[in-house]
Amino acid sequence: MKILINYTLTPVLCAVLVIMAVVVVVKDQKIDDLTHKLVLVQKTAEARKELVEEARLLQKAVSTPVRDVTVTAYNPQTDQCDDDPLIAASMRKVRSGTIAVSRDLFNQGWVFGRKVRIEGYGIFEINDLMNKRFTKRIDIFMWDEGEARQFGSKSIKAALLEI
Repeated sequence: MKILINYTLTPVLCAVLVIMAVVVVVKDQKIDDLTHKLVLVQKTAEARKELVEEARLLQKAVSTPVRDVTVTAYNPQTDQCDDDPLIAASMRKVRSGTIAVSRDLFNQGWVFGRKVRIEGYGIFEINDLMNKRFTKRIDIFMWDEGEARQFGSKSIKAALLEI
């Protein structure tokens, strides 16, 4: 009986143990694979959320009013402004980085404090109104008269921003 156990049962039990160890290793690999797939799925879900948010922002940007306008420049002089050229129509002081808009744009929501992107020139804040004789027009405020004259008059796209 001892011989039977030593020569037949022991190798069989060893083979069973080896098979069980292989099964454990294979299952561990499957668990690792599934964990990796889960991480990929989570990252994909996060990336999709980010894409949806970007698409929403782009849609908002596309729906932002874009106009072809005439862009000029002005500086604080009484012949270009009213009696107090250092105070804008918004009742705030004039400053670099601000613009005046024509009244037709103002009536379409281009109001004081809103930001406007002027193609090729940057983002400006609406701070002033132009004379009622002008339409579809933006005036960029500049301190230097020579710089304002040199700017001239340009037909450019401008977008009212939602920021």
